[in-house]
Amino acid sequence: MPLRLPLFHAVGPAWRCVCAVVAGCATALLLSACATPDAGSASREAARNTSSASPEVQRAARTRLDLATSYLEINRLDVALEEVSYALALDPGMTDAYLVRGLVLAQRQDFAAAKADYERVLRVRPDDAYVIHNMGFLLCQQKQYDEAQDWFHRALAIPGYSSRARTLMAQGLCFQAAGKSHQAIDALTQAHALESGNPVVAYNLAALLYGRGEVANAQVYLRNLNASDLANAETLWLGIKVENAMGNAIGVRELGNLLGQKFPLSREYSLYERKAFYE
Repeated sequence: MPLRLPLFHAVGPAWRCVCAVVAGCATALLLSACATPDAGSASREAARNTSSASPEVQRAARTRLDLATSYLEINRLDVALEEVSYALALDPGMTDAYLVRGLVLAQRQDFAAAKADYERVLRVRPDDAYVIHNMGFLLCQQKQYDEAQDWFHRALAIPGYSSRARTLMAQGLCFQAAGKSHQAIDALTQAHALESGNPVVAYNLAALLYGRGEVANAQVYLRNLNASDLANAETLWLGIKVENAMGNAIGVRELGNLLGQKFPLSREYSLYERKAFYE
């Protein structure tokens, strides 16, 4: 069974830091986006065959690597790194292990070491869209926005890449972090068309549209989100501000009541109580 590798991983449960890239925090892309890669599968298979370890040792190393990936997904970075080290000690030729280690190191903000691991994987799998995506996200974390976009474009150009929506989301958030709202809206709109249920896309797209005064369009993306179990204090507060800008007092009151019921101690509810819609 092939290893299920995260496209990107981020700190924090669920998706609470939805606007974090804009705020300068690297945790906005917190959806794990785990998938079995289908792009570059031939080179991936070739990479597995380069190991000189016995089948028994390879299985043991794979078990360690599966554990590392599981710990990465719950942000147990020290344990994940330890498990990757065990895997590489057993089978130094396991290319997947360098990718997982790169993901862990990126989360620990050891960017130079993470980049070295990604580059090592790309020497074996130059057309692996998942690794290319991660390189783009790594550069965006370091505010190397133009270079990051080059990598995102490269990933999106690979035929058969099944996680285009996640890369478009990353591309849009990276544009957003760079202050390029028009390009960000374009990329996030494309991501939403492919994956309409993604809350990170919906929230950030609505926030950008609200910032541009396109409140009716922002409302479209927020209404379904705020009616779902994925709503949080940030999404409800943005929804309140949108309804207020549209002059919809009933909508403001309904969302305000919901915010108070679900998140009474939140900063957003305090702002709502003071009617501080523009702070």
